[in-house]
Amino acid sequence: MISYLHQSTFTKAIDDIRARCAALDAEELANLDREMAVSFEEHFAYQNAQSRAHVSGKLSTDDAQIIYASLGEVGDPDNGGWATDADTGVKVAVTLAMNTLLRR
Repeated sequence: MISYLHQSTFTKAIDDIRARCAALDAEELANLDREMAVSFEEHFAYQNAQSRAHVSGKLSTDDAQIIYASLGEVGDPDNGGWATDADTGVKVAVTLAMNTLLRR
C-alpha cells in the first residue's frame, strides 16, 4: 500500500486520485463523492488527527494545511461535510490519510 503521508507524495496522491476520478462516469463519481461524506464527529476527529500528526512531525505543514483547508473550519453540509471547494479526489486522499493517522 502506498503511504499518502509523506510530504513528497501527498500532493502527488491527490493528483493521481483526481485522475482516477476523472476516468469515472458521472454516476460512479457521484456515488464515490457521497461515500466520502463526513459527519460532524468525523470532521472533528480528522482535524484533530491532522493537527496531532503535524505537531509530532508526521505531517508537513503544507500537507496539514491541505487537509485543514479541504475539511474547512466548519464543513459545508451541501458538500458532504467538507469545505465548499473540496473535490472528490481531495476527499479520497484525505480519507486515506486519516485511515492511517487514526490507526496510530
